[in-house]
Amino acid sequence: MADIKKKKIVVVGGGGAGASIVRGLSKVLDPSKHELMLITARPQFAYLPASLRVLVSPDAPINMVFMPYDTVFAQFPGELKIGTVSSIEENKDGPGGRVILRGGEEVAYDVLAVATGSAWEGLVSFPDEENLYKEHIALWRNKFETAQDIIIVGGGAVGIEAAGEIKDVYPDKNVTIVQGGKYLLTDIYPRKFRVDLERRLRLRGVKIVFEDHIDGHPEVGSDTPLKTRKGTPLKCDLLLSARGAGPNTSLLKFLQPASLTDRGLVQVLPSLQVRNHPTIFAAGDITDLQEAKQFQKTAGHAAVIVENIMSYLQGQQLKAECKPGKEIIIISNGRHGGAAYIGVLWGFRFGDIFTRLAKSRDLLVWVVRRNLGFLRAVNLPTSVVV
Repeated sequence: MADIKKKKIVVVGGGGAGASIVRGLSKVLDPSKHELMLITARPQFAYLPASLRVLVSPDAPINMVFMPYDTVFAQFPGELKIGTVSSIEENKDGPGGRVILRGGEEVAYDVLAVATGSAWEGLVSFPDEENLYKEHIALWRNKFETAQDIIIVGGGAVGIEAAGEIKDVYPDKNVTIVQGGKYLLTDIYPRKFRVDLERRLRLRGVKIVFEDHIDGHPEVGSDTPLKTRKGTPLKCDLLLSARGAGPNTSLLKFLQPASLTDRGLVQVLPSLQVRNHPTIFAAGDITDLQEAKQFQKTAGHAAVIVENIMSYLQGQQLKAECKPGKEIIIISNGRHGGAAYIGVLWGFRFGDIFTRLAKSRDLLVWVVRRNLGFLRAVNLPTSVVV
């Protein structure tokens, strides 16, 4: 009797969503029937919510952010491929297709999950190679140590948490946030919560300029003050961009019918299948789901995709759906404080004690390690694509 060809599931992107999908599939796939591959540009998992502390604080261990993928497949004989996917081509004569890697290598798939995350700029835009991201961390630590007047462009979660980390390590440095809106964050969250975040930052000596902008990436460090769009002079020798990130979806731009919105987000069905492309799923920051883009959302996306991939492979109807719920946000203000909002019922707000216990003291690094299986290390064959 001829061997039955195994179905190949490929996951592109090794961040929170991609690693969670791989971890979930590894527990339910049958090695005699299925193959599983994770393609990621970086040889180690990067937990970006901990990156600001590692970039600012000289005593924060790098392994708070970077963790080996050695155990992400659990006991499943999966393959980790280091490379960058440049495009996706679907089969013309049936389901499935192939991903094209930079350099021309093709990897066939029966089912594909894309979780390529956000494209960041500035301090949280880590290089892929280990020696280069270590240099990146050392460079930014030196910048924070030598700067005196630090301006953060953007009053979202990244900008707020960056200010808190800086004040923890360097309480005497001048830190200013320039925010385009009237309040911190966006109007997804209630005004009282946003005003409370402002109050907590000001108590630590952080200055905030509202309803103004800093355009482009101006040079800083001279005796000439930096000027905002409205002409306000600000003394600055270190400028941080915390404007937010865009979806990393260029690999999908050639799919037909088109799958991207005007903002570059992936149009998905409630099943998290890409619209008009039933063998391709998408998760994480790249989706057009009407919800805040947060690391904590990735586990829910992954659970839906894992269940639906298994249903697809078994020829069953896809029943799992992603239903955006109430917004929850926990924003650290250094190691010992912050504020949280849980949008259930009439909404609950919490302060320093809750936030420190829930996130600030360790940034949930141990939870991520536990959930993704990064608590121990084993050897894993890895193919590297140039």
